[in-house]
Amino acid sequence: MQKIKLSSALPFWLLAAALPGHAVTIQFAGGFGTGSGNFTGVADLSGCSGTLMADGIHVLTAAHCVAGVSVNSMLETVLTPVTPSLAFFTPSDPNGFVDAVTGIQFNPLTSLWFPTDPANSGLTYDLAMLDLATPAPADATRYNLDLSGDAITNKSPVTMAGWGLGGYPGGSVAGTGGTRRGGTNVVAGVFTSVGDGFLSANLPDTPIALYWTTTSDTGKSTDTLGLSNAGDSGGPLLYNGNVIGITDFGNLPRGDAPLGDNIQVGTTYEAGYADLANPGNADWLNSVLEDTPEPGTWMLAAGGALLVLLRRRAVRR
Repeated sequence: MQKIKLSSALPFWLLAAALPGHAVTIQFAGGFGTGSGNFTGVADLSGCSGTLMADGIHVLTAAHCVAGVSVNSMLETVLTPVTPSLAFFTPSDPNGFVDAVTGIQFNPLTSLWFPTDPANSGLTYDLAMLDLATPAPADATRYNLDLSGDAITNKSPVTMAGWGLGGYPGGSVAGTGGTRRGGTNVVAGVFTSVGDGFLSANLPDTPIALYWTTTSDTGKSTDTLGLSNAGDSGGPLLYNGNVIGITDFGNLPRGDAPLGDNIQVGTTYEAGYADLANPGNADWLNSVLEDTPEPGTWMLAAGGALLVLLRRRAVRR
């Protein structure tokens, strides 16, 4: 596998490789109405994306979206939480429902690929769970997890979604507000190692691999979104409507340069998605979510507390 050096300037970690070609994918818009492109549970993190969990009070995203990353004297990865702005756009809230993030939980296995070269490195087990102050709007899609690994085993068709670049050339992440969309692809397998031409590392978190090979019509904005791009980090990779991965890294150009300047016809690009079926991710996800009461439980508890308070007041009178 041929690799080139990573760029730390992108919120979407980039890795390049020359790989066999795979089927061209399709893109569809993710408007605020109904239809296959209506990913109302994909949160906008203003430069990243997030995935609303079934409980309606947690959002799964990439750790690199919500952390300052550094290395201590022992070459251990240190993650410092950075609270993002977060909004859902749904038919009931077309202008955005802004939800406060009250807590950030990182997978404790999250670490840099190359701790000796952190400026040019991605993260293994690149996952974070966000705690919401208020349940997401009722018409925001809730997503269940699929931790079976079946989509990887069977090389199945999948769908990615996010708030990243809206196709090549696209422009910068800052200029793509409201560009929620998705694309389809087919799982090619997993990544087990990574290198930047100087350093190499094993990837124990086995990120899910998707590829896309450019064709002669790369100038169209609808051509490149079967792979995630900058700004999609933390968005879902879906199989049968359930989340099997979270956008992590890739090498599809951001498209900031003029058309034709940084995409070559016949080039194969790739994207890696955090593999939620990997035991190091699955065990952590189960531990985080199983300790969370269902939304109905919160309501019952609040109602019970209010009833007790009212009874106490009645007795005191």
